[in-house]
Amino acid sequence: MTTLQIPVDDRWLLRAGMTFNELAGELRDFLAAKLDESGRRTLGQAAEMAGQLVWSFMETISRMGVSVINMDLDMLKHDLAAA
Repeated sequence: MTTLQIPVDDRWLLRAGMTFNELAGELRDFLAAKLDESGRRTLGQAAEMAGQLVWSFMETISRMGVSVINMDLDMLKHDLAAA
């Protein structure tokens, strides 16, 4: 596994009122959510990246305002027609 390092000023952490681990977890969740939202990762892959079970990750991204279902209109029409 490759690790990505992002420099963060300690003063920023203090102003945000977060510990390093809290920030790391939040950034991991945001990155995974954005990759899912953009279609670059599936929901399952994004959940794994965030270190969460799919159901927990669905709750996490819902709190962020990210849709759990990423379907365009054509995909939705196809699924409804097949139902």
